[in-house]
Amino acid sequence: MKHLQRHLLVLFLALLPGVASFAGEAADNLYIFRFVQGKDAFYALWRDNGAQLEALLTLLRAHREAILSGSIPVRVDGYCTGQAPDEENRRMAAVRSNRVKSELIGRAGVTEACFVTANHAVEYAEGVRNVVTVTLCIPADINETKEDLPDAADTDLKIVQQEQKAVQQEQKAVQQEQKAVQQEQKAVQQEQKAIQQAQKPARQAKSEAATLEQPTPTCRKEQSLSLRTNLLYDAFLLPTLGVEWRISHSIGLKLDGSFSWWGGNHGKVQKVWLVNPEVRWYLLRDRRFYAGVSGRYGEYNIYKYLPGKLLKGDTGYQGKLWNAGVMLGYQLSLSRSLSLDFNLGLGYTHSAYDSFGMTDGVRIHKQQDGTKNFWGPTQAGISLVWTIGNNK
Repeated sequence: MKHLQRHLLVLFLALLPGVASFAGEAADNLYIFRFVQGKDAFYALWRDNGAQLEALLTLLRAHREAILSGSIPVRVDGYCTGQAPDEENRRMAAVRSNRVKSELIGRAGVTEACFVTANHAVEYAEGVRNVVTVTLCIPADINETKEDLPDAADTDLKIVQQEQKAVQQEQKAVQQEQKAVQQEQKAVQQEQKAIQQAQKPARQAKSEAATLEQPTPTCRKEQSLSLRTNLLYDAFLLPTLGVEWRISHSIGLKLDGSFSWWGGNHGKVQKVWLVNPEVRWYLLRDRRFYAGVSGRYGEYNIYKYLPGKLLKGDTGYQGKLWNAGVMLGYQLSLSRSLSLDFNLGLGYTHSAYDSFGMTDGVRIHKQQDGTKNFWGPTQAGISLVWTIGNNK
C-alpha cells in the first residue's frame, strides 16, 4: 500500500508542471533515489532508481541552458537515519547527495554551482529513511516555450552527430601525424646507418691508431653495462631507475622506469608510473655526445601534489599518456665509473585524462574523456650514471 501511495505521489508531481503552467505558477518536479541501509554507494539499477534517473536526465537536458544560467535551481536533499550520532547521519546523507550530483554532472552536463544542497538526519517520510531527492522548480513561462521539444531533441541529436564527426576527423589527423613521425624515424635510422657504413674505414683506422696510444680513463670497451637514476625526476618525488647496455662504441640501448605512490584518497595524491625505452647513437671521437629516438608510456593520478602544484590547485587529473620523439645529450665524466648524463627530448605527446575536484572527501568529476595533444619537449634529464663491467 505504501508503494502504491508513493507511485501515485510521483505521478501527481510529474503531472503538476502542466497544471501549474495553466494556472501561471511554478511547477515542481520531484525524483527520489533510494540507497541501501548503511551504504553510501549509488546503485542505478536498484529499486526504481534507473527509471527515476533517466527521467531526471531527460528533464535536465531539456532545460540545460536555463539551469546553467541559474534560472532553474536544482535542489538536492539527502535523508538518513539509523546511524548514531546525528552527525554520522548527516555525513552519510551528504556523501549520498554527492554521489547523485556526480552522476548528474557527468551525464547531463551541469555543474556543481547548479545545485542547492541540504542534508537531514530525519526520515523523508514515514518508514522512508535512506533516500536522496532531487527537485526542479520550473517556471510556467519556460514550460510554455517547450511545446516544440521534439524539434529541440532533433537539434540535440544533430549536434551530437556533428561532434562525433569532429572527433573522428581529429582521430584521423592524429593517425596521420603518427605515420609522419614513424616515417621521420625511419628516415633518421636510414641516414644513421649510411653514416655508420661510410665511417667504418675511418673508425677502423682510428682504432688501430688508438691501440698504440695510452688509453684514457674515459675510454670504454665495446660492451658495457650502466645503472642510472634521473636526479631531476627524483627531485619531483618521482623516483627513477634505469639501465643502459652499450652494445658497441656507438650504440646503446636504455630502459628507464619511474614510479611514485604518495598520498591518500582525501588529501594530496601523486600516483605515477612511466616506462621510457631509448636507442642512442654516440658521436664524435670520445663518444660523449649522442642522439637517439625514444618513447614513453605511463599512467598518472595527481591532485595537489608535486608536480600537481604546477596545475590548478583545486583540480586533479587522472589518465594515460604516451609520446615519441628524438633526443640529444652529453655525458660528463666524473671518474672511472661515474658520470653525469644531460639530455633533452622533443617530439609528439598524447594524453587522455579525467579532471576532478573534492567535495566532502568525495571526488566530483569536472571533465571526462579529455585529451591533450602537442608537439614539444617529451623529456628532460640530469642523470647520475654508474658504469660497471667492461670499463677502463
